[in-house]
Amino acid sequence: MSNKTPAIISAAFTFILLLLVSAFASFMLLIALNGFSESSGSTSLVASLVCQGVGVLLAVIIAWRLTIRLITKSNWSNIAATLVSTLAGTLAGAGFSVVAMIVSIFLAEQIR
Repeated sequence: MSNKTPAIISAAFTFILLLLVSAFASFMLLIALNGFSESSGSTSLVASLVCQGVGVLLAVIIAWRLTIRLITKSNWSNIAATLVSTLAGTLAGAGFSVVAMIVSIFLAEQIR
């Protein structure tokens, strides 16, 4: 099996998991922005979604590259490399989502 197949699987699982994390983070952001005006809240929400989108893309790239690296350089099995890189990419993406939420809340406060 080629090194690309586990990398594609890892990137796909990371993307799916991060869609769920981003949906949950967006829902929590809507709750956090309760009480702000519609204009500042919507601007903040759009900024958060853009930042989360960039974070998801970066995390998928991390998972993709880490899988290939673990298989070729460290001689890991395909399954172990896929699981570890999916976990690392998901945690990185979740970290990006948290940072995006914090930045968007500060943005809404500054616009207020």
